[in-house]
Amino acid sequence: MNKKILCSILMVCIAVSLMFAGCVTQTQDPVTGNAQGKVSEKTPAFDPWTASVTEKKVTVYMGSPDESDNMSVYFINGGDIPYVSLEEFMGIFEDTYNLTFRADGYKASYVRNDGYSADFDFEKNTVHFIDYNMFIQPPGGSLIDAAGMKDEVKPLFRKDDARSYERYGSEITMPLGEYGIQFLRKDGKYLIPLQTFSDIFMAGYGVCCLYNGEAIIFTGGQLTGGLKEIYYSAPKLERSNELAEFDYNELCFGLDYNYGLKEVHKITTFDDIFKDCGYDQLLKSTNQTLADAALYEFINSHLDDQHSGFLDCSFRSDKENFDEITSEFMEGISSRTYSQKAKEFMKARNKYYPKGIPHYEEVGNTAYITFDAFADEGCEDYYSAPKADELDNTMRLMQYAYDRITREGSPIKNVVMDLSLNGGGTAYTAVYTIGLFLGEGQISVTDQLTGALSSAHYMLDTNRDHVFDEKDTLAGKGYKFYCIESEASFSCGNLVPNVFKNSNMVTLIGQTSGGGSCVVHHLSTAAGSQIQISGNTRISFIKNGAFYDVDRGAAPDVYIKDPAFIFDRKALTDYINNEIK
Repeated sequence: MNKKILCSILMVCIAVSLMFAGCVTQTQDPVTGNAQGKVSEKTPAFDPWTASVTEKKVTVYMGSPDESDNMSVYFINGGDIPYVSLEEFMGIFEDTYNLTFRADGYKASYVRNDGYSADFDFEKNTVHFIDYNMFIQPPGGSLIDAAGMKDEVKPLFRKDDARSYERYGSEITMPLGEYGIQFLRKDGKYLIPLQTFSDIFMAGYGVCCLYNGEAIIFTGGQLTGGLKEIYYSAPKLERSNELAEFDYNELCFGLDYNYGLKEVHKITTFDDIFKDCGYDQLLKSTNQTLADAALYEFINSHLDDQHSGFLDCSFRSDKENFDEITSEFMEGISSRTYSQKAKEFMKARNKYYPKGIPHYEEVGNTAYITFDAFADEGCEDYYSAPKADELDNTMRLMQYAYDRITREGSPIKNVVMDLSLNGGGTAYTAVYTIGLFLGEGQISVTDQLTGALSSAHYMLDTNRDHVFDEKDTLAGKGYKFYCIESEASFSCGNLVPNVFKNSNMVTLIGQTSGGGSCVVHHLSTAAGSQIQISGNTRISFIKNGAFYDVDRGAAPDVYIKDPAFIFDRKALTDYINNEIK
């Protein structure tokens, strides 16, 4: 296997980003199911003593249709569930994590060179981690790498270890057997389902695996271009009873261990909520199109958190029929509220700026910095002077604003950051943005799976002199800081107002921000559907030593009901100068 290509995919996806996700929508009346407990004590799908194993060579695409290799998948008793060999599949991590495979009887382990391990029990069908966060973190990285910056921007950041904080999480054992998911030790091979491998080892990096009967595709998001063509060009396969049952069980496991908002959504297990809300029989249907439509509706109606969404149906589905069914579905309540608020603010903005609002604008003694996404694209040299045509790049915008505000003879006394229509984006650009006002960038997170805590502070090189000092920010120079927010301020657009609120250095103007606290995880299903969810890493702020979630948004210090007033920059500037104390 060409491991280096996939390792590069993993390192990109390890750069954890808070991404705004398009909202999903609603489905037909579900079949009523009985409320029972979690998936447990399933009858084994096969007898490990008598099971037969067949091998199949398939093409593996590692993030690009032009980069492929071949490897084996295995099928038990001629079934439909692809399995992979732990020892063979470890190759995708080898160059990045320097893992060693160890096996003895019914026990097997992936062991990092620093001693952290993933330990498999092939009798109990479990995976145990002494420290899951330490096992999956990049070598030398933070306990939880929430900033996830790419290599090109790292010289602009210097971590302040004295102000940063980490607390390790708890040991975890994943009881796959209780979900009806079996491992198999046979003929010297240690086999686990491909989908189980994806949900345990790939999802935390934002990567998932898809299998269409002919190829395995690794993807860090919704398939596009050549990979999408390859995936959907495969002959449609039946969704057998075996696959339908396994697909449901693996979906329950994948969501139970990767969804970060279970507690606030009052979800004990996903098997419980699927049964309580009548989705279990639809999700177990041998009709793939109906199963996909049910999952589409569930995510919209019952998760409805805007980071979660149904991305694309399985290659087994009838896409035309799926589109016809889902076209009748409505947005979820929270998604509708977000859309309505965004339209309201956009209409007001277009009235005052029909040709588009500038990213940087000066009105009298007040500088306005406006951007609708935390983006980092289109720049090869972050140490060059930022140009006016680069300001779609958030970091270049911060550099440009700094240069303009601090120029000789500048009239600027007030600096206003407008995030009223900011739907989120990359976390490290948000950290860079925070630092412009507060002197240091910061991001604090909790891991909902393990309980681990991390707070990282960064000094930033904004003036590009290769020195990290007080000259790099606007803090402490006499400026008054303001941030405009609304319910359409989501994800990173919500993170920044929350940090500002907790700092007591920035006045928030407008309406309570829209929330969105979790890092996005991309998941696949065993049958080949693609979804994204709010993952286990939740953005927080620290007060009195405790980590508080930011999902409910930050309340404004100065409430403004009418969005038109926000975009009448002259009136707002007068108000800031004369009314806000």
